[in-house]
Amino acid sequence: MKRIKYIVLSLIIGLSTSACSNYLELERDNHRPEKEIWAHPSTAEGVLLSAYQALPSVYTSYGNDILDCATDNAVTRQIESSLRRMSAGGWNPSSNPIGDWSGSYEVIRNINDFLQKGLAVDYFISDSLRNANYKQRLYGEAHFLRAYYHFNLLKRHGGVATNGRVLGVPIMLGQTSDNTTLPRNTYEEVVAQILKDTEVAMENLPLEYTGSDVDFGESNIGRASQMAAQALRSVVTLYAASPAFADQQDQLSAEEKWGRALYESQKLIDIMNGLPAWDDDIFFDDRLGEPIMRRYANNNDIERKNYPPSLNGQGSTNPSQELVDAFPMANGYPIDHPDSGYDATKPYEGRDERFYATIIHNGTSFKGTTIATHVGGEDHVQVNDFATRTGYYLKKFINPNVSITPGSVSNGRHYIALFRKVEAYLNYAEAANELSGPNTVPPFGRMTAKEAIQVVRQRAKITSDAYLNSIAGREAFRDFIHNERRIELAFENHRFYDIRRWNYSLDAINLPVNGIEINIDQNTLTTSYQKIHVEDRNYQSYMIYGPIPYREVLKGDAIIQNKGW
Repeated sequence: MKRIKYIVLSLIIGLSTSACSNYLELERDNHRPEKEIWAHPSTAEGVLLSAYQALPSVYTSYGNDILDCATDNAVTRQIESSLRRMSAGGWNPSSNPIGDWSGSYEVIRNINDFLQKGLAVDYFISDSLRNANYKQRLYGEAHFLRAYYHFNLLKRHGGVATNGRVLGVPIMLGQTSDNTTLPRNTYEEVVAQILKDTEVAMENLPLEYTGSDVDFGESNIGRASQMAAQALRSVVTLYAASPAFADQQDQLSAEEKWGRALYESQKLIDIMNGLPAWDDDIFFDDRLGEPIMRRYANNNDIERKNYPPSLNGQGSTNPSQELVDAFPMANGYPIDHPDSGYDATKPYEGRDERFYATIIHNGTSFKGTTIATHVGGEDHVQVNDFATRTGYYLKKFINPNVSITPGSVSNGRHYIALFRKVEAYLNYAEAANELSGPNTVPPFGRMTAKEAIQVVRQRAKITSDAYLNSIAGREAFRDFIHNERRIELAFENHRFYDIRRWNYSLDAINLPVNGIEINIDQNTLTTSYQKIHVEDRNYQSYMIYGPIPYREVLKGDAIIQNKGW
């Protein structure tokens, strides 16, 4: 019997930037007969809306942590964290914090069901024009969402299989039953299907949701759009061109794949109208125009988890010293460059604006208090059980207007971006450099890789292009792009996948994670900084790719496991 699990309660996807009460309210009832589901417009649409509900609503969607905590960017303070066990080597096909096989395929089956039955429903019987427009938009949304969930599976489970091919996941188009067992398609076949679905989406959706139109206006912000579909195409083709997914049996060459990635990123840049100006609130206030597609919430969840203990938080996400050192100075030079002006006795002065927006360090002024992570300070591990293990706390996404102080608890605005506008320039720069190096405009492009990165850094208020202009050659600029991507997208769950698709060596992936110990001499009032070891990584070479769930492999010969698992 086919399972019916689609009706959603209080689904929040389309909150406009001006109205915080625009909820899509649907009655929750998983026991209705299927015929009755399709007999009512609200429940029929609910089948599709359940796919939105399954989109990540928090960045801590990997075992209750941010995925960066399993990389060189951070550690988690949560002792029983599944990511912590995974990064220590406890990762297997039956215990996989990054896996989402069953969840994504359940959503895809619901989408397929909607495409087969939901478009026969009359949503506005008395208004034929609106009924047609509504169905057109839902049709486009369904294809975008099916593409999104296929990519969600691809990045978590795609890889080199035991037969030597680079395989993706089974493509599920018409199937609505969970009893179907399909073989894995090649990685490139899944990419091609995602591009087909997003093409259909773009033909039926508005560029973005603006104005007051009830079906295509700003009250629908959060739904799929042309721009979101193009952003997905940019990301998917970038992954497909990456070294970890090179397959000699593919029809496309590496150069053709990088060309495709560049083309899709250029198209995204063309429809974006540039980046919004830098603002200190850019990472938690969606009204500033940074997210292309997002889930929105008004709560205090991330503050409870990540405020320092002196502000009644649990300090869960602890940035690493390696990430801190990755941020350049405000003049654009890395801290180990002789022209940077970096002072090791004042390590947090004169840094990139993104550093101050991402990390709380010792001496940070935050919410009217000075955060003290030095030995003996209120936010140090010797003083408080909830204190950071690395000497740093997460600031990115944290809304300083929120209070979790007993007696004065309040909520604040937050979003999780499925895609951010800055990604278009980072994706473009990576593809352009691989095709033509840093200083040549590639085919299908309108700027060099260096010019694309320049846009990103100028938005972050980097005061000089001197260091950027000094980088010569494709390899050196590749390292530079990787670092820009690391700091710009920190804690947005990219780093784990990036270092794998780039085929980083196992030694690089397993570098120890360090923190900082800060001592203040009370007699001389001088401060000393000592790097400390915090946590090891113990990934195996085959862990560059995630596993196929063990239960799927047991079903028969159709599903081939990735090598090593």
